[in-house]
Amino acid sequence: MIASIRLLLMLLVLGSGMVAIPHQVRAADAAPLITSIDVDGVRFVEKQAVIARMGSRVGKPLDRRQLSRDVRALYKAGFFSDVRFTGDRSDKGIKLVCHVKEYPLIASLKIEGNDEHSSKDLEKKLKLQPGGFFSPQTQHADRNTLRKGYLKDGFYQNSVEFVSTPRKDGRVDVVVKIYEGKVTRISRIHFIGNHSFSDSELAGAIASRQTDLVATLMKRDVFDKKRFGADVQMLQQFYLNHGFLDMKVDSEQLTLSSDKRSFSLTFSIHEGIQYRVDQLDVQGDVVPDKETLVKLIELESGENYSLKKMGDSIQAITDRVGDEGFAFASVTPLMKRDVDAHTVSISFEIDKGQEVYVERIEITGNEKTEDVVLRRLIRQSEGARYQGTQVQHSREELGRAVMVDDVRVSMAKTDVPDQVDMKVNIKEKKTGTITGGIGYSQREKIILTAKIAENNLFGKGYQANVNGQLGKVTQNISGSFTDPYFLDTDISASLNFSKMKSDPVTTITYRTDSSSFGVSFGLPITLHLSYNMAYNYSRTTLSAVPANSSNLIKAQAGTTVIGEVSNALTWDTRDRLMSPRRGTMESISFSLAGLAGNSKFWEAAASSAVYIPFDKEGDFVLNPTIDYRTISSLKGTNVPLWRRYSLGGIGSLLGFDINGVSLRDQVTGEALGGDKQVRGGVKMFFPLPYMRTSGFRGVVFADAGTVWGQASNKVGNIAFATVPEPFSFARVRYSVGFGMEWLSPIGPVGFAWSFPLRTVKGDITRNFEFALGSSF
Repeated sequence: MIASIRLLLMLLVLGSGMVAIPHQVRAADAAPLITSIDVDGVRFVEKQAVIARMGSRVGKPLDRRQLSRDVRALYKAGFFSDVRFTGDRSDKGIKLVCHVKEYPLIASLKIEGNDEHSSKDLEKKLKLQPGGFFSPQTQHADRNTLRKGYLKDGFYQNSVEFVSTPRKDGRVDVVVKIYEGKVTRISRIHFIGNHSFSDSELAGAIASRQTDLVATLMKRDVFDKKRFGADVQMLQQFYLNHGFLDMKVDSEQLTLSSDKRSFSLTFSIHEGIQYRVDQLDVQGDVVPDKETLVKLIELESGENYSLKKMGDSIQAITDRVGDEGFAFASVTPLMKRDVDAHTVSISFEIDKGQEVYVERIEITGNEKTEDVVLRRLIRQSEGARYQGTQVQHSREELGRAVMVDDVRVSMAKTDVPDQVDMKVNIKEKKTGTITGGIGYSQREKIILTAKIAENNLFGKGYQANVNGQLGKVTQNISGSFTDPYFLDTDISASLNFSKMKSDPVTTITYRTDSSSFGVSFGLPITLHLSYNMAYNYSRTTLSAVPANSSNLIKAQAGTTVIGEVSNALTWDTRDRLMSPRRGTMESISFSLAGLAGNSKFWEAAASSAVYIPFDKEGDFVLNPTIDYRTISSLKGTNVPLWRRYSLGGIGSLLGFDINGVSLRDQVTGEALGGDKQVRGGVKMFFPLPYMRTSGFRGVVFADAGTVWGQASNKVGNIAFATVPEPFSFARVRYSVGFGMEWLSPIGPVGFAWSFPLRTVKGDITRNFEFALGSSF
C-alpha cells in the first residue's frame, strides 16, 4: 500500500454550491478523517479566526457538503475574494489546507464631491472604514446607502463610485467619489376631477409644493416619497373637513422629466356629495349629563360636516367622561346619511366602561431625580378617582421640567377591577454644565466667558448657576439659586446677586460700578398664568464724569442706592424657553423703588410676543413682538440715569448702537434717556442649510421704536436742566436686516446685519452687531 496519496479537492462554484471530489478518491475512501487543518494565504486575518468560521474539524470525517458550507461561510465573512481546499492523504487520514485570497485592507478613506452633507456625517453611514476590507459586497451596500440618502433629499441624478489606489504593502487608498447632481424639484402639481375647489386651494392643502421662492426656502418643492404618500391622506382630510364624505383619490401619478431635474405630480379626484350636519345627539352611558356633553360637540346643525370638528368633539367628550373616573371610556360616532337631502345625522355612542381609581403612581427612569420632585408635577392623586384632564396636565408639566427629556404616561389594570396603576416613565437629560469661551464683539473686543450651571442640584430640582464675563468695557459676575417648590409648595423662591463694572464707550462718557442682591417668589395661578413678586437692593456708583459732560450727568455722579419691589403677571404658552416654536408670552409689570435707598420712582411695562410656526417641525417661525415702558420719579428725586430708556443693539432696536436712540443733551450730544419707550418688530426664523442640527438658525427682521418724555434733575419738586421731547410718529426709527443665531453651550450667540430706514439727528447707527449671551 502506498504510504500517502496526494489528494486535491478543487472548489467548483456551481449553482448548488457543492464541492466536487474526484471519483477515484470517493472509491478508495469516501470519508477519511481530518488529521489537521491549515490556512494558506492570510496576511491580515488570523488563521484561528478562519478555522473558527469552518464547520470542518480535526478528528471528524471529511464531508464534501460541509466543505461547501465552509466555503460559503468564508465568502460571507467578506474577507476573501477566493477560497479553495487541498489535502494530503496518508494512512492516518487527510491533512486539509484552506487556500484563501484576501481582499486588500483599506489604508485611508476619503470622500469627494459631497456638498450637501459633510464627510463626517457620511462616514458614519459607511461600512467601509480604514482598517477594514475593501470588498465588492461592502461597496455595493455603501453605494446603495449613499444613493438612497441622496434620493431622500431629492437628488435623483446622484451617482457613487469607489476608486482604489494600491500601496506597496498590499493595502489600498480608497476615494468615494460622489456626484450629487441638482436637486430634483416639483415643477408642476395638477388635479383632475376637482369641481368644488381650485387647483391652488388643493395645492395649499397638501405637503408637497410647486417650485417658488418660499417653497424653495422651506424645501417643500423637493420631491419626497413619504411626503407624496401623505399628500393623498391630506387631500382626503381636506375634503372631509368640508363635508365631502364620499371623496376618494382615484389615482396619483408621478412623472420624472427626461433630464431627471423635475417631477410632475397628478392627482385624480372623485369628490362626491357635500353633506351638511342635520341632527346631533349623545346616547349610551351619558355621564355626567346630556346637556354638558352636547355643549362639547363642536359640530353645529346646518353647517358642513368637518372631520376635524368630529375628532375634536370625540376627544372632548372622552376627556369629560374620563374626568368622572372612567379611564377607558370610548366614544363612537354613529352616522346616518340622507343622500337625497345631502345631510348627515350624528349620534355619539358612549361606552364609559368601568369607573376606576388610581391606586398607585409608579415613576421609573429617574436615576438622579428624587421621586418627590417629579410627584410634585403630577396633578392626579393616588387613591383618588381617575381624572383625564389632570393626567393630561401632569404629562404637560413633566414634559416642561428642566430635568425631563421625554415622558410616557399609561394606565395599567390591576387585579382589582376598579383600580389602575398610573405608570410614569421618565427619560432624564443632563442638567449640569461647565462651560467657558472666548469671543469678540465690536463693543467689548475680546470677551472671556465662564459658566457653571446645574438645573437639578442634588436631584432635588434646585437650579443654581454662576456666570462671569470679562471684556474691555464690561466686567461682571452674577449668580442665582432657585427652589421651584419652596417649602414643598407650588411657590418658587430665588436668590440672585450680581457685580458689574462698565467703562466709557462711544455712547457713554462715564464709568459705573454696581452690585445688587435680590429675592423673588413666583406663584402659578393656572397652567399658563403666573404671578411674580421680587425685591432687589442695589448700589451703583457713577464716576469718572468728564468736566465737559452734560449737567444732567454731573448731577447724578456719586452713589445711588435703590430698594425696589416689582410685581409681574405673565401668560406663557410657549412650547420651550429657548428658541420657542409656537405659543405666546404676554406680561404686565409694575415696580416701585423707595423701600430703602435714596432713589424713589415707579415703573410700569407691558409686552407681548407671539410665535407662529409655518411648518410641522417648527423650523420656520414668525415672531411679532411689541413692548411699552414708562418710568417716573417720586418725591422730588431723580430717576437714575442707567434706568432711563435708550434703544439700540440685539434684543432692542437693531440697526442702532447701544444707547444709539435716546434723548440727548443739546450741547454735548450725550445720551440721557427718556421716560417712555415703545418698540416692536417682526422676525422670521428659518433653518440654515447644512446647519439644521447644529443649533444655528437664520432670521430676517423689521424693527421700529422710539423714546420720548423728558430728562431732568430735581431739587425738591423743582426741575432744572430739562430736555423735553414729545412723542411723534416722525421720530419713530425703522430698520430691516438679516442675521444668524447660534444656541451655543454657553448661551446664544447672535450676528446681525441691519439697515436703518429712518434716523434722527444725533442717532448712532451700527450696521453689524455681534452679541454673546443675548437672543433675538
